[in-house]
Amino acid sequence: MKNFIIGIGGTGAKCLEHLVYCCGAGLGPSQLWAGIIDQDEANGNVNRTKILLSKYINLRNSLKEEGKHDLGKDSNLLNTLIITNPDSVWLPLGGANPSLGKVINYDALKTEVQGLIDCLYNKEEKSQKLSEGFRARPNIGAVAMLATTSNEDDPFWAQIYKAVELAKGGEEVRIFLVSSIFGGTGASGFPNIARRIKSIQQKLQVTSNLHIGGALMLPYFTYEVPDKDMESEIYARPEEFMRQTKGALEYYSRLFKHNKIFDQVYIAGWDPLSKITNFKMGGNLQNNPPFFPELYGALGALKFFNKDNKISENQEVLHIGKNPTNDVVWSDIPDVSDELNSKESIAQLIRFAFSYNWMYGPALTGSWTKIKKYANENWFKRLVYKQTEIGHENNQEIISLMKEFCQDILVWIADICRSTAAHTDQKVDLISSDFFSEYKPKASENRVILKEKLNASEKSQFKEIITDSSNFKLLNVMSNVCYNKSIKGQRGLGVFMDTLFRSCKK
Repeated sequence: MKNFIIGIGGTGAKCLEHLVYCCGAGLGPSQLWAGIIDQDEANGNVNRTKILLSKYINLRNSLKEEGKHDLGKDSNLLNTLIITNPDSVWLPLGGANPSLGKVINYDALKTEVQGLIDCLYNKEEKSQKLSEGFRARPNIGAVAMLATTSNEDDPFWAQIYKAVELAKGGEEVRIFLVSSIFGGTGASGFPNIARRIKSIQQKLQVTSNLHIGGALMLPYFTYEVPDKDMESEIYARPEEFMRQTKGALEYYSRLFKHNKIFDQVYIAGWDPLSKITNFKMGGNLQNNPPFFPELYGALGALKFFNKDNKISENQEVLHIGKNPTNDVVWSDIPDVSDELNSKESIAQLIRFAFSYNWMYGPALTGSWTKIKKYANENWFKRLVYKQTEIGHENNQEIISLMKEFCQDILVWIADICRSTAAHTDQKVDLISSDFFSEYKPKASENRVILKEKLNASEKSQFKEIITDSSNFKLLNVMSNVCYNKSIKGQRGLGVFMDTLFRSCKK
C-alpha cells in the first residue's frame, strides 16, 4: 500500500508536524509521501514543518545506511520512511506578489464580466497581494485553486499522477488531505484539491484501488487583533470563524449527499478555543504554537493509512470526542489501530528524548578523549564501542542530529500542554515539564526553553514526566539499556539508538 498526505494551509502544515512526531514514535505506515500546499511560502508554521521534515528524513537516512548504521527493520524508532519533494511546499499562485485581479486578468475582461466580478469581490479583495496567503477568504482561495493547472510537469502534481498510476497498476493507494474549514487556503483547497485528484483518476481511467481521506479541522483557536487601525486590512477575523464554519458544513453536507469524493472524513474541533497571544497576519512572524486538536488530525491520517482500516464502499464521516472532564488526559488520545497504542508509543518517544538529551547524548558527544571515560561501562562497551568508531566526525554529526530531534520532541509536547490550555480553565495533563523547561507564553517563538543541564534532583523527577506513569524511573531506563539485547540486523549507531528507545517502553 502506498500512502500520500497533503497538508493544506497553516493548519494542514501544523497537523503534518504532529504526524512527523507520531511517525518517529512508530505510529506511522512503513512509507509515506508528504507535501504541503500554502500560498504563504514564508509562513512560520509552514517553515517549522518543512524544517522538521528535513530533520526527520536526514536522521532516518543516517540511521538506515546500509552496511554502516542500521536501526533494523523491526525497530519502531523513526519507523516510517517519509519522502517529500526538494521543496515540499506547492504554491497555487507563483510569481511575485500575485493578486486576484492578476490571476483572473481583470483588466482584459469584458465590461459585463468585470461587473460580475465587482459584485463578487470588492476593490481591496481584487488588489490584495496574496504572497502571504488568502487571509481566511476561501472565495479568493477557490479562484486561485481553480486557476492553477494540475499537470504532470509540476513536481507536486507529478507525485499525485504517480499515485493514481500506481492504483491503475493494481496497488492500493491512499491519499489524505488535512486542513482547517475556516481559513482561506484550507477551506478552498480541501474540496478543490480532492476534485483535482478525482479528475486525474477519471482521466487515467482508474476505477479501483484509489482511496481519498481527509481531516477537517473545525475552529479550535482564536486571538485578539491588537491594532484597531487594521479595520481596512484583509485578514483572518476570528469572530467570523463560526459563521464561515456553519456555511462550509452546509456546503459539505450537500456535497457528500451527491458526490462520493472522500472515502473517510475525520472531523475535530475544540471547546474552549485555544488562545493565540501573538497575532500575525502571515509571513515568517506567524509562528503559532502546536495545539492538541491538531494531534487529532494527525492521528486521523494515521488511522486512515493503517492496513487494518478497511475502506467501506460508503462515504464515512467520523467525529472525535474527549472525556467529559474539563482536563485533557492520555485516555483522550485515540489509538491508531488495535495493535498501535498511541499513548504508549508517544510516551515512549518522550522518555527516549529526555534520556538521550540529558543522559546518553552528552556522554556520546565530543572527542574520544572525553568519551572514553565511559569505556568500562557495560552499555557503552556492548552497544557503542563494539559497533562503531564513536568519535568519527560523521558519527558525531548523527549524534548531534538526534539531540536536535529529541529537543524538538520535548519542546513540542511541552508547548502543546502549555499553549492549548493557556488563558482557559482547562488543563492538558499529559506531561510534567516544569522541572526541565521554562515556558514563555508571550514569546512569538521559543515559547518553551529547555534547561541546558539538569541536577540530580531534577533528573529524579523523570518518573513524573508522563503524568499517569509515576512508577517508571530513569533507573529503569538505565537498567534496561544495560541488559536489553540488540536485534538481528542492527549495525553501528542503530544498535544503541534502538536499544535506548526500547528501554524507554514501560
